[in-house]
Amino acid sequence: MRSPEEHFLQLEIIMKRHATALEAEVRALQAADETAQWPADWKRGYNWRFAKIFASVKIFRNWGADAAAWKLLPSRVYPNRGNQKDESVDI
Repeated sequence: MRSPEEHFLQLEIIMKRHATALEAEVRALQAADETAQWPADWKRGYNWRFAKIFASVKIFRNWGADAAAWKLLPSRVYPNRGNQKDESVDI
């Protein structure tokens, strides 16, 4: 049986490995689709849509709720002008 310290060290290694791979894959998709070049009206809804997809994955939603409940997340106010939901734009 592992100690809690060993368990959480291994858990951190797993999380970081998968986070690095996930970020690399997302960044590659963004680069391939040239999202930085999208018109402003497409970009306006991008962060909202991205967050919606992220939150739809049960494990991320649950872990995010736990982190928020423990006040581990930075304080942020959303949406700002750059990541508003715009129902009229289909992106």
